[in-house]
Amino acid sequence: MDENKNNKDIEFTDIPDGASGDIYANLKEKLESVEQFPGVYNFKFIITGGLDKIQDLRAILPDDEFIEQASKTGKYVSITVKKTMQNADEVIAVYKQVGNIKGIMTL
Repeated sequence: MDENKNNKDIEFTDIPDGASGDIYANLKEKLESVEQFPGVYNFKFIITGGLDKIQDLRAILPDDEFIEQASKTGKYVSITVKKTMQNADEVIAVYKQVGNIKGIMTL
């Protein structure tokens, strides 16, 4: 799979906060149109609520590759997590779990 293709047509506004089911239908449709499953999906997050939030994120994605990069000011950390996903529903399940953690923004 072309790594540069991942997530290119999915916008920040496509991923809602919280766990509202109806909002995720749009995301599922977009995922199925731009991603190939099974395959590696790049989750992207911004941690703004303190570094302890990284541990909360690792609890959801415990065995996956984390790429962390602190901002120049140190106010936030951007994290990319590469995970093999079987389908769009698995991706959405992760976003729902992460959406319940305050201080983590999904991209």
